[in-house]
Amino acid sequence: MTIVYRPANLVEAQLVADELEEAGISCEITGQFLAGAIGELPPTDVLGVRIQDKGLVSKALSVVADWEANRRRVRSDWCCQQCGEQVGGAFGACWQCGTAERPPPSSMQ
Repeated sequence: MTIVYRPANLVEAQLVADELEEAGISCEITGQFLAGAIGELPPTDVLGVRIQDKGLVSKALSVVADWEANRRRVRSDWCCQQCGEQVGGAFGACWQCGTAERPPPSSMQ
């Protein structure tokens, strides 16, 4: 198994693992049961996201790089096409009706 990401915390590890799984890359979070040691040990020494297939390392690293780039990008607020609710840019789903279809950037209000 190959570690492809060293997260700062368990939430970040799960987000990266979800992205990898969505891309069809089987992975697991290491050190999640040692989270209590964080504070005594740096999180990057305890936590990791690793993949099973060494042949997918470059694809996994690409997925991780895309995830890191997207999380730093500032997104504008948007209007839900289902119920008309104004939704904060950080959200991918409407908090009013639950619609998870964020409109394309050209049609955002």
